[in-house]
Amino acid sequence: MVGYHKELSLAVDLVKHATKITEWFRSKKSLFFIKKDDSPVTLADFASQIFIISTIKKYFPEDQIIAEEESSVFINSDAENIIKRCYTSLNITFEENLKETLNYRGFRSKRQWTVDPIDGTKGFQKGLAYAIGMGFMVQAEPTICAIGVPNYKNTSLTIFSAEKNHGAKVSYGDQNFTKISVSNKNEIKKFRICHSLHYNEPWVLKFARSLGVSNFIPLDSMAKLCMVADGSSELYIKPMNMQRSFTWDFLPGELLVKEAGGMITDIRGNPIQYVNDRCKITAPGLIASNGIRHDELLSALKSNDILKNS
Repeated sequence: MVGYHKELSLAVDLVKHATKITEWFRSKKSLFFIKKDDSPVTLADFASQIFIISTIKKYFPEDQIIAEEESSVFINSDAENIIKRCYTSLNITFEENLKETLNYRGFRSKRQWTVDPIDGTKGFQKGLAYAIGMGFMVQAEPTICAIGVPNYKNTSLTIFSAEKNHGAKVSYGDQNFTKISVSNKNEIKKFRICHSLHYNEPWVLKFARSLGVSNFIPLDSMAKLCMVADGSSELYIKPMNMQRSFTWDFLPGELLVKEAGGMITDIRGNPIQYVNDRCKITAPGLIASNGIRHDELLSALKSNDILKNS
C-alpha cells in the first residue's frame, strides 16, 4: 500500500506556519476587500496562500494545486510591502514574485493539492473562529488532509489531520498527535448540532428543532466538521449553493469526519465527489454526523419537504 507520510507531514507543517501568518495579520487589523462574487478576502488570505503554494511547489513541483484565491488585483505595492513585512517578522525567507506565486497552479496531474488559506473570513475579521484547510487527492480520491484552527473552542491552536484508511488525529496546543473519533451518542434529541454563524438557511435550525434537538453551536469555517470528528458535536447540516461549492471548502473536513468514524453525504445520501476545483453533490446541501443515526436523519430530511423544490 502506498503511503503518503511526506505529504501529510508537509500539510500539517504548512497549516501550522500559515496560522502564524494569519494571526500576524489579525493582530494588525488586516485590510480586506470584496471579490466579484461579493465574498470578503483579506491580505491575510493572500499571504497565507502564497506561502503555502510556494512550499508545495518547492517539495512537489510536479503536482497540481487547487487554491481559492486567484486574483492579484488587490496586491498593489503597499500590499506587497505589508506581506513582505509579515514574512520578515516571522523569519520567512521569500524571494519569489508574490502575484505569480498566488496564481501558480502547477501542472495537470492525478496528484492534486487543495488550499483554503482562510476558511471563515467573516469570523477571522471579527476575531472569531476560522480555519486553514489543506487537502490532497490522488485521482480525485481524498487521501490526506490537515486543518489548523487557531483558538479552537477558546483554547489554543489545534491541528487536525487524517490519512485515508489510517484514521484521524488531533494536536491541541502543540501537543503530540492523538487519535480522535466521533461521539457515540445515539439519541437524536441529545445531539449537538453545529451550524454556520454567517451563512445559514432558516430551514436548518427549523429541521433540527423538529427532531427535538436543542443544543446548537454557531460557528464559522470547517471547524464545524472538526467538531463532528472529535466528538464535540454529532451533527452538521450545510446548505450549499451549487455554483459556489468548491473542493477546498469540503475535502479536508469530509476526509477528517470519515476517518474519525463518522458519515458525510449529500442530503439524499449520495457520496460527495470532487472534480478538480468543484465539489459535486446531487442535493442542495450535505449532512455530517457521527454515523449512528445517519440513515434516520436522511429519511427525516426527505419527508420534511425540504427537498421537494430542489
